[in-house]
Amino acid sequence: MKGFLKIVLLCALLMTGTAYAQEIKCHVQMKTDQLEGTNKDIYNELSNDLTEFVNSRKWTDATFTEEERIELTFVFTLNSASGESYSGTLQVIANRPVFNSGYSTTLFNYMDQNLKFNYTQYQRFEFDENLYESNLLSTVAFYVNIVLGLEFDSFSRYGGTKYFEKAELICALAQTSDDSGWKAFDSDRNRYAIVSNYLDDRLKKLRDINYEYHRFGLDEMVNSTEKGRTNIYNNLSYLKEMNRAVPYSIALQLFVENKMTELLDMFKPATSKEKKDLYDVMQAVLPTQSNKFQELLN
Repeated sequence: MKGFLKIVLLCALLMTGTAYAQEIKCHVQMKTDQLEGTNKDIYNELSNDLTEFVNSRKWTDATFTEEERIELTFVFTLNSASGESYSGTLQVIANRPVFNSGYSTTLFNYMDQNLKFNYTQYQRFEFDENLYESNLLSTVAFYVNIVLGLEFDSFSRYGGTKYFEKAELICALAQTSDDSGWKAFDSDRNRYAIVSNYLDDRLKKLRDINYEYHRFGLDEMVNSTEKGRTNIYNNLSYLKEMNRAVPYSIALQLFVENKMTELLDMFKPATSKEKKDLYDVMQAVLPTQSNKFQELLN
């Protein structure tokens, strides 16, 4: 009888582990080719520590199955190392699965050009979202919450607000330091600009579009490609309106940049008018990249 109870308890624990998987499936890459004469083991350890930090932490109150976990990749390209200080860039890539398909769409793809942090081998990663103690962990936690905000927004209207607000708090606490990337007016593409855009009432419609693009556009295409594309097309004009209200918005530019290839493929069978309208939107939001979508007019 005792042996039977042990088996039952073990099965229950295994089932619980499956049903209540963490939200993030994080991958961390360290590119250190520009660093010479350094101990490469420290970068493997840093990569493993960051992966564990993200994957083992409970970031939300929601329940995720293993299949629903968010694919999130951090690519660190380090170009300078001095003692315990490092600098370089950080690319953040997150994908969202499309309903009832094997396809994943890019939710967020951004290159942070201004990353500096301190790291000591064998240090413990402890993070309190109400304190600013580590630029590295605050930066990673900031982007995790931005991605969660976009993810939850894509499944329910304004569902990601609490995560954007958490990212905003991390940003506000970091402004007490001398670390770059967190302050207003330093750049219109830094961390402060990103979270400010997502919480800007003038750009609130962008969050509506994020929701409708995924739920009534991509997710609908499994049932009807034409209906899904039409739902996306009907929202295009709002992108131009927001661009006039907030020129050079980083959030707006990222949305179009991240969806550009997808939109080009999606609108290949569209009408000439639909293609022209899409071209006009992309030209307005990303005028310096017009050559990438010139094919729409061919």
